[in-house]
Amino acid sequence: MGIIAASRLRGAVDPMFGNAVAYYRLDETTGDAIDLVNGYNGTLNGNISRNGEYYTFDAQNEYVALGDEDDFSFTDGTNNTDFVIKTEVIFDGFNSNNWAWLVSKREIFATDEWQLIFFENQITFQIWDSSNNIFSIRTNFIPTVGQKYILGVTLNGNTLSLFIDGVIEQTENLPVGFTFYNGSSRVEIGDTTFRTGQLNLLGKLKETVIVKGNGWTQQNITDNYNNGNGITY
Repeated sequence: MGIIAASRLRGAVDPMFGNAVAYYRLDETTGDAIDLVNGYNGTLNGNISRNGEYYTFDAQNEYVALGDEDDFSFTDGTNNTDFVIKTEVIFDGFNSNNWAWLVSKREIFATDEWQLIFFENQITFQIWDSSNNIFSIRTNFIPTVGQKYILGVTLNGNTLSLFIDGVIEQTENLPVGFTFYNGSSRVEIGDTTFRTGQLNLLGKLKETVIVKGNGWTQQNITDNYNNGNGITY
């Protein structure tokens, strides 16, 4: 089995993350996972170890629960809102199903909203509407154990894009009339609790950011990856 950990930026909230609704550096060694933007602090569950640089997860039922906030639902009540979900991950191993839930907002059937996952050698983002219809975007991805990846998803207008290490790898247009909704599931980092026994992430997670109200262009994604206006390590 591998292990997973999650870390953070050095310094204050980066200008790259304009309209960020949640920003987790995850550099704490005690207490909650602190959100630097709105105070949507996360509660740790399970035996997550922390060393000031990483949160490390290596078993089922180890996750950070961020709660259910309107800011985590990508709708203004009528229309979809542009967004970014971005995280950094180092895979140290894989569970028997080759699945890893990175960041998700789903708990119980009919309250699912979205999930960013590693699934059968693909990075996949899925999002639901109020009728429980699901839209998926995927890109092939076979990670190297021990290597860091910066990855995420963004919506610009009607176009969803998956990005890995500064490059947009896949784009898909939403179906006409496909509208996101505001459900009641909480956001979780790492393991997912809606299904037991196979969905935990085994690796290391770094900085996790959720932006609502604007998406990222290819230039934004490149800048973030190359530290132009983004992260400094």
